[in-house]
Amino acid sequence: MSPASAMEHYEAALPYRSFVNAIGLGSDEYDRPPTLFNDVYRRAQEDGLHTTAHCDVAQKDTHEHIRQVADVVAGTGLERIDHGLNAAEDPKLVELIRSKDLGMTLCPWAYYRHEPKEEVFPGIRALFDAGIKVTINCDDPGYMFFNYVLENLRLVEVHCGFSRLEMVHLQKNAVAISWMPKDEKTAMLKELDQYVADTEGLR
Repeated sequence: MSPASAMEHYEAALPYRSFVNAIGLGSDEYDRPPTLFNDVYRRAQEDGLHTTAHCDVAQKDTHEHIRQVADVVAGTGLERIDHGLNAAEDPKLVELIRSKDLGMTLCPWAYYRHEPKEEVFPGIRALFDAGIKVTINCDDPGYMFFNYVLENLRLVEVHCGFSRLEMVHLQKNAVAISWMPKDEKTAMLKELDQYVADTEGLR
């Protein structure tokens, strides 16, 4: 859809501002760079909303789209990257995302359906090992053969070789990059720490 359509829908949502926490881009961005939507994103940031954008895997110009989301859109980039797995192929992008402390919402079943596992899982592992706040999510469960978050977590545990402590770390990343209230984040992080403390021999 057009940037004008995006602005129209953004303004239509404003009367319901108390129910709106963030805006993002979705769907196939073929020949649709995120910078097309600069004006909407600037407006949203001025209005105090959180911001994210879709960076599809193995898409045309994917590295440039990731760079725009991380550092260009709305002047300084957005807060989060949805997908963006191909960043693992570019050390400069990895360092940019890490240095800006951006979270990434990865959905391995969505990629595993059409990309070789030799490309998907080493990329997830590399981003995690680089210190990026990688999270594991489901994309569209009904479309992805009803693979929900749990199934995606099981997939990376097996194919990325994550330890149980690293699996907990992934969940801490999810809490950290979420846009829930601070006190709720604190409570959830304490719950995860308690789980580790209560689980004898967790490695």
